[in-house]
Amino acid sequence: MSVSRRTLLQGALGGAATLALGASKSEAAQSANSPYGPFKMGIQSYSLRHFNLDEALDITQQLGLHYWEGFMSHIPLTNDSQQIASFKQKLAAHNVRMLAYGVVGFNNNEAEARRIFEFAKAMEIPVLSAYPAPDSLPLLDRLTREYRIAIAIHNHGPGDTLYGHPDQVLKAVEGRNPLVGACEDTGHMIMAQEDPVAAEVRYGKRLLDVHLKAAKVSPNGGREFADIGDPDSLLDTIGFLDILLRLRYNRLVALEYELHESDPVPSIQSCLESVRHAWALLQTVVA
Repeated sequence: MSVSRRTLLQGALGGAATLALGASKSEAAQSANSPYGPFKMGIQSYSLRHFNLDEALDITQQLGLHYWEGFMSHIPLTNDSQQIASFKQKLAAHNVRMLAYGVVGFNNNEAEARRIFEFAKAMEIPVLSAYPAPDSLPLLDRLTREYRIAIAIHNHGPGDTLYGHPDQVLKAVEGRNPLVGACEDTGHMIMAQEDPVAAEVRYGKRLLDVHLKAAKVSPNGGREFADIGDPDSLLDTIGFLDILLRLRYNRLVALEYELHESDPVPSIQSCLESVRHAWALLQTVVA
């Protein structure tokens, strides 16, 4: 790690404690005892798509995580109050808080958009990761103000012609209220041959959600998803956490795992261990 990086980190960690200022007392205590430091480290439940809701929540609990970005196969989008109450009860029973939900598509249909926002309101979800049609953005700008629920535009890699690159996301959110921003998927960012650390710097306060995953160069010279701890991974985990600290980012960091659908847990455990190790090294650098 370069001297310039060390200098940057001195300023980065100086404000680390402030990340918990807006948290509840229980969250602040949880953060103080967390191996992930001030980060709200959780999981995108898509990583556990092979399992039903109860199994996925059991696994999340076993992983020692307390935050989710819910995926539709686990928490179907509904306005049925009894079903919503059941979902919330199951989450609470596992000490899991759903800080985000998605990825949700939006078009310029206000009734359908309101249905999604009403679901998020009832579930107490603060962020919707989204892939909105461009003509829906003025509507979403208005609804985020009304509901105080954020929209985070998700990038989907080299095949994504709308939001595959940071420039496209930044153009989409330009001039809109602060609750319209970016969900940075670091794996898809690498797949698009973009630097996730440089992207988060550019997003700045527009960064409202994170899908943390890795990718590497494949044998054919392309890109493929990888474990975060893979020695060939192109994800600079320490650098990414460094920038989150400097941004005083206090929203969800959701591990998302694409591989080994039927048996992802050992690899997820390894990825989480790599994140914990990165945080420990980051602290060592500034000690």
